[in-house]
Amino acid sequence: MRVAITGATGFIGGHITSQAIRSGHDVVALIRSPDKLAASMASLDVEVPDYVVGDMTDEASVASLVGGVDAVVHAAAIVSLAPRDAQRVVDQNTLGTQLVLSAAADAGLDPIVHLSSTSALFEPGGEPIRTDTPPTTATFPYARGKARAEAIARELQAAGRNVAIVYPGGVIGPPAGDAFGEAGTGITGFLAPALMPTKHAAMSFIDVRDLAALVVALLEPNQGARRFVATGTHCDMTELAAVCSTLTGRTFRVPPVPAAMLRGSGIVMDRIRKAIPFSSPLTEEGMTTITRWTGAHDTDLTPLGITLRPFEVTMADTMRALRDRGHLNDRHIGHLA
Repeated sequence: MRVAITGATGFIGGHITSQAIRSGHDVVALIRSPDKLAASMASLDVEVPDYVVGDMTDEASVASLVGGVDAVVHAAAIVSLAPRDAQRVVDQNTLGTQLVLSAAADAGLDPIVHLSSTSALFEPGGEPIRTDTPPTTATFPYARGKARAEAIARELQAAGRNVAIVYPGGVIGPPAGDAFGEAGTGITGFLAPALMPTKHAAMSFIDVRDLAALVVALLEPNQGARRFVATGTHCDMTELAAVCSTLTGRTFRVPPVPAAMLRGSGIVMDRIRKAIPFSSPLTEEGMTTITRWTGAHDTDLTPLGITLRPFEVTMADTMRALRDRGHLNDRHIGHLA
């Protein structure tokens, strides 16, 4: 099958592209940087696929991408929780999804695979996410953009298009090029000091290689509209600390910091970053997500032949990769070094 993929130079999109190539698909990628694509594919040990240089928000680029292909995987997204990126995140993620999915539908492509996010459905403190959970009403920029993109994908499903939507949780694992994704980069803030933010928090993690395998398994025509929740392993901070301690031999502390204090700190840091731009995982959206995350009801993936790696394997591989790329050092990963 000839498959168009957006986001191929990113963390998740790079792994999807690599897995699609290894599975025998003929890939054409929509990219902005050929050099970045070459670096990403080299790190994943596959040949550089065909590509179109352009942007998901450019109608001509998207039209060129979908011409002559059988299916499309839309994995591109602007991922940022920084206040200075708020409007760009909403506008570009909405427009990009509208152009890519609509062009694919108009061209009669089957399947159309949309990589969504639990952020598209997450209501702080709400019920665990299911495939029928409605798009979130949260006003955080990233969540708002993903919810609008989700609505576009669901409208196509309702219109009878063979659209498959995937909702991953926090995606970690070995990088694609230099990209580790938001979750992988974010957990370095826990791993380096061996300090969890609070015991009143939780996260869900899925291995990027398993997520890529799931997306590629969906590249079968005539399967209808489908949705898949794939958040992986749910961990509260005490459980995550125990896994990290076992792997590294270090003692990971889990302080009883009130969740409201973390969310308040995120609000303050967001305001500071509006005046003085800098990168930090301490944001209102990020702290709200981890302190009010109640988990998800994952879809059974065994009919697709997908078995998720043990979480300990994923975390160990992630730690070693973060060390190899200079984000952590030998002391930080302890026994794993």
